[in-house]
Amino acid sequence: MLGDMRRYDAVTVFLLLAGGVIFPVAGWVAGAVMLLASRRWTLRDKLAGLLVWPGGLAVAVGLMVFAPTQECVYVDDFSGHRHGGQCTGTAIPGWIGIPLLVLAIAGPLVTAVYLSRRARRAARSAEAE
Repeated sequence: MLGDMRRYDAVTVFLLLAGGVIFPVAGWVAGAVMLLASRRWTLRDKLAGLLVWPGGLAVAVGLMVFAPTQECVYVDDFSGHRHGGQCTGTAIPGWIGIPLLVLAIAGPLVTAVYLSRRARRAARSAEAE
C-alpha cells in the first residue's frame, strides 16, 4: 500500500488518521501541519485532509468512550413480574448514534486512502520527470 510513498507522507497520513487517538489533539495537529507544509499534495488534497473529518479516528473513539449512557433499574417480585423501572441519564438513539459512528470511522479512512493514493501518484510523476 505504501510502496511509492515517502516516509514523510506515510507519517503525515498516519497522524491525520490516528494521531489524535495516540496523542490527543496534538497528534492530529502535527499531521495537519505536516500536510500543509508538504509540497506533495495539492490545495484540494490538503483541504480534503483537513476538512473531511477533522480529528481523524479520535472522533470515533470519543463517541464510543464519552457517549452519554442511560441506566435503568427494575424490581422483580417473587412471581417474576418486573415492576418499576427507573432510568437515569440519557442515551444517543441508535438511529443517530450508529450512522454517526460509521461516518466517524469511514470519513478518516476514506481520507487516508485518498491522500495515500494522491501521494503515490505524485511520487510516480516526480520519478517520471
